[in-house]
Amino acid sequence: MIPLQTPGGPAPSPFSPEQQSRFDADFGRAVAKYAADHRRAALLPVLHLAQDLLGWLTEPAMAYVGFRLDIPKVRVREVASFYTMYRLKPVGRHAIGVCNSVSCWAMGSEQIIKRCEEKLGIRSGETTRDGQFSLEEVACLAACGYAPAVLVNNYRYVENVTPQSLDSLIEELRAKPGNSMAPAPEPKKLEINRGQGEAPRQTEPQTTGPSGATSVQTSGGK
Repeated sequence: MIPLQTPGGPAPSPFSPEQQSRFDADFGRAVAKYAADHRRAALLPVLHLAQDLLGWLTEPAMAYVGFRLDIPKVRVREVASFYTMYRLKPVGRHAIGVCNSVSCWAMGSEQIIKRCEEKLGIRSGETTRDGQFSLEEVACLAACGYAPAVLVNNYRYVENVTPQSLDSLIEELRAKPGNSMAPAPEPKKLEINRGQGEAPRQTEPQTTGPSGATSVQTSGGK
């Protein structure tokens, strides 16, 4: 286990020049709310800041946040992976979260989720092909008195949602560009390590023996 006081290592910025300027300004305001020896307490708002700029928390972003707050990257990731409000993979420009807790369920949240799936052509946990929308079921939004509730992009609450008001919301969001997401890393290519000088094994066509059993002959290897 990494001790709490272990310093964070250096990490390059994942932001564009414009994003970096915004990050630095808001970072200063977030850290200023805490005593100098408790600047690490600003981790949650600083993670929100990075996510707002990139759309989700990339590995370089978490490493950079740790560097700026002097927190090990692994501890930053522990926090980010604990809270559902942080995204560890790309989502749509408009992320729609439908509450599935008891009050919302009793007031018809299942119909709202189904309506979303029909309107967007995706299922919960998926993103539309054009990258405009993603849909998920979320835990209690603390809006039980106004159920069912929907959360858009982590900040906008929509309460007393009906299938009709949901249609209007989706059409409204379609007309807005939304925030572009930081790209996901390229998938790692699978590499097969062979012994030095060893030729790849080639599979010959199957043959049928007298008893009817099939066998496979190989060539190019021992």
